[in-house]
Amino acid sequence: MKTFSLLFVIGWGAALAFGWMALVAPAGEPQVQRMVSFLLAATGFGVGLWAWVKIRRGF
Repeated sequence: MKTFSLLFVIGWGAALAFGWMALVAPAGEPQVQRMVSFLLAATGFGVGLWAWVKIRRGF
């Protein structure tokens, strides 16, 4: 249960942090960096959601 709780917090934290970085990136930033931030945000979202489902169902 502790592992899933940690994954939940880290996943959603990554989704918020990298999502914010992707959204407010300056126009001069390379497209590759914006895409990497978006992919990391999506991965964090997926991990956070998966961990929430595992916690909700009780493993």
